[in-house]
Amino acid sequence: MSHSIEKFLPIATTNSQCAPSGRRTFLHGLTASSLAAATLPFWATTKARAQGLFPNRPLKLIVPYPPGGNTDLVARLFAVQLATALGQPVIVDNRGGAAGSIGISAAAKSPADGYTIVIGDVGSLVVNRFAQPNLAYDPLKDFAPISLIATVSIVVTARPDFPANTFVEFLALARANPGKYTCATAGTGTIGHLSLESLMSMANIQVRHVPYKGGAPALTDLLGGHVDLMIDGAAFSQARAGKIKALAVTGDRIGAMPNVPTIAESGVPGYRFSNFWGYLMPAGTPKEIVERVAVEIQRISAQPAVRKQLADSGITATSSSPQVFSTLIRSENEKVEGIIKSAKISFQ
Repeated sequence: MSHSIEKFLPIATTNSQCAPSGRRTFLHGLTASSLAAATLPFWATTKARAQGLFPNRPLKLIVPYPPGGNTDLVARLFAVQLATALGQPVIVDNRGGAAGSIGISAAAKSPADGYTIVIGDVGSLVVNRFAQPNLAYDPLKDFAPISLIATVSIVVTARPDFPANTFVEFLALARANPGKYTCATAGTGTIGHLSLESLMSMANIQVRHVPYKGGAPALTDLLGGHVDLMIDGAAFSQARAGKIKALAVTGDRIGAMPNVPTIAESGVPGYRFSNFWGYLMPAGTPKEIVERVAVEIQRISAQPAVRKQLADSGITATSSSPQVFSTLIRSENEKVEGIIKSAKISFQ
C-alpha cells in the first residue's frame, strides 16, 4: 500500500528532509488508511462523475439520415423516453447524406464524454464499410456500442397478379425458370439487394435484380406490374393492406403481419437477413456511462407503448448489452463481406 501511495505523494517521499519539522510531523502522523483516502481523487474522480453527475447537461443524438424515415422514427421515439429517464433533454440532430456516413463520421469525431449519441443501422455500420473505400470512420473501432434498440424484417412481395401465392410456390417457379423473374430493390448494395443475393445463394435460384434509386419508385413499378417481386421496407404498408402479395419476411415474423411466414420457414432453412438499429457513443466514452444508458434502453424497450408504436410500422423494439451489440456489428460485417465477395457486387 505505502509503495503505491508514494507515486501520488512525491513531496512526502522525496522532499521530506527539506520540509519544515511541523510538516514532517504531520506526514509521519498519517496512517496508511488516511493516506489512501487522500489519494482517492486521483482515480475516483472520473468514475464518480460518470456515475453521480452524468448527465448534467443536454445530450445530442445524431441521426445520420433525413427526417421522416424509419431510422428517424426509431431514434426520436427512444430519444423522448431517454430524456425522461436521464432527466436531461436529448436533442436530435439530423445529418443526412452519403448513405449515413456524414452523420456517423461526425459522431465518431465528437468528444467521448457521454454527451453525443448516434443511431446506426446495417447500412451505416456494415454496408458503407465496403461501399465507400474512403470512409471517414471505422465502424468496428471508432465507437462504443451501447445497445440495440430495434430490428425489422423485410417483406418479400410480389405483384398482385403474380402466379405464386406463397413463398414455397415462388421457389418452385424460380427453380423451374432460372432468370425469368425480376426482383426490385432500392438500389445496389442496399439491404434488399444483399437479402436477394443471399437468398439466391442459399435457395439455389436465379432471379434478375432490378435496382432502383430508392424504394418508392421500385414500389410504383411493382404495383404497375413492371417487375415481379420486391424486397424493400417501402412495400410494408401496401403489403399489409393487401394491395400486393406478401410472400415471406427475411427475418423474424412481423407482429403486424403475423400470418406471413419467414423465409426460413418456407423452404430455405437457416436463412435470416434483417435490418437493425442501435445507439452508440464515440470510442473511449467511460464504460460507466455506456452501461448506464444501456440499462435505460432496456427499460424503454420493454414499455408496451413503445413496442406498440413500433409494431404498427412493422418494427420490433429490442435491447441488448453493449457486448452483444458489438458482437452483432462484427458478425454482420463478416456476413455481408461474404455476400459481396460471393456475388461479386460492385458499388461503382
